[in-house]
Amino acid sequence: MTYAILRGKNGRRHEVDFGDAPIRVEVYASEETVEIFVEADFETHAEEHQRFAILNIPRHLFSEATGKAARRASRKER
Repeated sequence: MTYAILRGKNGRRHEVDFGDAPIRVEVYASEETVEIFVEADFETHAEEHQRFAILNIPRHLFSEATGKAARRASRKER
């Protein structure tokens, strides 16, 4: 099951539960940012009713996080 949970500046929690719907994931990268776009219901609902989540992350933080994840995964394989 795919889902996204966000907590905004005001402290409120926002949840996007994609359930078992087919999803589409797109990743865009520039020199400054990485954008991850996750969308459900794209095959069955009009655009204004589709569930989605978009993350914009500074590229250097994304690179650090993926590097750490890769190192953790390689330690588990040993």
